[in-house]
Amino acid sequence: MEAIVADESKAGPDRPEPGPLLHVRLAEQVERLRRESTWRTSGRNAITLTQEPGLRLVLIPLGKGTKILAHHAVGPLTLHVLSDSVTFRTGDRREKVGSGELIALGSALEHDVEALEESAFLLTLGGARQARR
Repeated sequence: MEAIVADESKAGPDRPEPGPLLHVRLAEQVERLRRESTWRTSGRNAITLTQEPGLRLVLIPLGKGTKILAHHAVGPLTLHVLSDSVTFRTGDRREKVGSGELIALGSALEHDVEALEESAFLLTLGGARQARR
């Protein structure tokens, strides 16, 4: 999922402030991400909300039918759907994940995601930060 994470060097004043305590209104951030040009041109966007050693939180809205192609994360992850639904695939398993539902996946397992509707999810990445490809 690294490929869709917004360039953090372009963070503006409306983005969450890093620090020892983070309070984010997720619905407001999703709406803001949907107003940005990245969303308008690609049907997807993302923001890293926090990044600490061993923990990273990424908020990702996806337009209907938008896919995040097969990839893997170095460490374990969770995908918590905040609105609407996505299909999450790993190996031979394909799961429809709806609003309020969560997927937990072990380290280094290939997976992909497709938005069945205009959706948003919170991705939690554990373990060492992976390098951008």
